[in-house]
Amino acid sequence: MLGLSVDAEMINAAILSDGGEIVSSDQIPTPQDSYRDCLLAINTLVDRMSGKLNASHDTATGIGLGVAGILQEDRLQNTPIGAFNDKPIKQDLQAALGCSIAVHGYGECFSLFEARHGAGIGVKSLFGMHVDANCTGGLILDGRPLAGANSIAGNWAHLPLPAPVPHELDGRDCWCGRVGCMETFVSGRALEQDYFQMTGTPTIAGTIAAAAKNSDIVAENTMQVLEDRLGRATAAIMNLLDPQMIVIGGIVAEMDRVFINVPRKWPGYVTARSPVTKVVPAQRGPFAAAAGAALLTQIGA
Repeated sequence: MLGLSVDAEMINAAILSDGGEIVSSDQIPTPQDSYRDCLLAINTLVDRMSGKLNASHDTATGIGLGVAGILQEDRLQNTPIGAFNDKPIKQDLQAALGCSIAVHGYGECFSLFEARHGAGIGVKSLFGMHVDANCTGGLILDGRPLAGANSIAGNWAHLPLPAPVPHELDGRDCWCGRVGCMETFVSGRALEQDYFQMTGTPTIAGTIAAAAKNSDIVAENTMQVLEDRLGRATAAIMNLLDPQMIVIGGIVAEMDRVFINVPRKWPGYVTARSPVTKVVPAQRGPFAAAAGAALLTQIGA
């Protein structure tokens, strides 16, 4: 089984065994701005992976594609990947690759693989939050994804930030066309923006987290703001869906302190007095969404 995932930065590919384990993986940068170049990059990656597929896993059985956005009227809508917006990605890839393509939500794919083969094994209700430059999510119940009537279940990142403080009411423009979406406050890009506003120095999220660990006061303050906002975001999910587990992936999953500090933010936001929901880091790394796309295609969800 071959699965692909596409985000604003990387195109990932993963081959799964019959048991669902990743047996091979590869990636290529996502070309910026050119839809044609994106299709060519996907074709190049599939060609590289095809040599690793055995006879029982050839591409004739179809390829799963996980991508942020919604497939409506055969076109991809509301995606942070500018080159893909309003494009017939399914038809164009089927023509280019000569096999069937099943398109799924990025967050749905990531969450399913973590539920079945990662942090959420044995958990009945799991909400996945992929928090990177962009943010996506998915809801898994009894090991199966809930996409929703409009295929937008798990779209937490484009709800308004809960319980905003006065300076957060100024709003931040989001790529989706709205103002004040959670993604503009709770993401790797938002962390970098907050740090830049305070220092004037462009710095990547991982470096900010490392600086906070080394007692950089500005970095520490920026991390605390992120943790408070993430606490409010997870509290909103708990109040609405009450999952047993919240799995966080992406760049934030590499910040150990988040998983200690975020639950400390819940009092006052979560309606349950002593919540038992666990918030844990994703275990399956950057290829989880690609693997989940292959798995979704196999089970026909």
